[in-house]
Amino acid sequence: ATREVPLTFDPKSKQLAEQTVQETPHDLPLPINDLVLSYVDYFQKRGRKGFEFGMQRAGRYRAMISRILAEEGLPQDLIYLCQAESAFKPLAYSRAKCKGLWQFSAGTGALYGLRQNWWVDERSDPEKSTRAAARHLKDLYDQFGDWLLVMAAYNWGAGGVERAVAFTGYADYWELMKRNNLPAETKNYIPIILAMTIISKDPARYGFEVTPDPPASVEKVPLTSALDLRLVAESLDLTLAEVQELNPHVKRLTTPNDDPDFNLYVPHGMADKFLQEIAAIPEGMRVNWRKHRVEDG
Repeated sequence: ATREVPLTFDPKSKQLAEQTVQETPHDLPLPINDLVLSYVDYFQKRGRKGFEFGMQRAGRYRAMISRILAEEGLPQDLIYLCQAESAFKPLAYSRAKCKGLWQFSAGTGALYGLRQNWWVDERSDPEKSTRAAARHLKDLYDQFGDWLLVMAAYNWGAGGVERAVAFTGYADYWELMKRNNLPAETKNYIPIILAMTIISKDPARYGFEVTPDPPASVEKVPLTSALDLRLVAESLDLTLAEVQELNPHVKRLTTPNDDPDFNLYVPHGMADKFLQEIAAIPEGMRVNWRKHRVEDG
């Protein structure tokens, strides 16, 4: 998403963007300049396929992300930072070894309580990683007091932004960019998020007709002993792929053993059925048990 594009755009894009900002509510600043408009144009043309994929995937997590941002007192439009980071793919993994919806590095993830071990990587847990990202963003806002600098720090690191501000004397993203005190990726990162936000406010105005995926509605089931995900699938009449999609934080085909903090996600309304099915299977056999439905004949 941080691809650099030429500073060119259709003049109609400026008019559309100005109308969008004037007519739709937003809780992040949405300045319109040549760089932002070039990305508005890019996502309507060469970047269209990837942007449509992100808008479609957003349906799975929008309600959950919106709820957590509200609970943490953050702007709702920060959801588009998530779109720029991962296109709402929990297993997204970058060349910089960042992972999940919000692309946490191992260190920052651990700092915000996301466990990473042989069994699980909670950077890929949609709900836990969203909570961690919200708290990280809140801490950055307490530090910088400006949402564009917050997003720059999220991409580059707070230390880099601090040094750039101290060197130039400007606590302003556009001034830092104009003075060439930001890395190339960070220069493009904020305009990408702003362009995504503007288009997403009124996609039809920009020629997009995307049906969002249905929301991922889940229940948490605490598990303290190992359980084969194939057994989970059979117990709930789901495919293994469906169980894994609900639990992208589980790295193996088996849940952790003796982990009091582990939760398995199952479709909403199926927790009781799952617990009843599992209760009939001896605990020591839950990693190699298979159910078979026997019918007449």
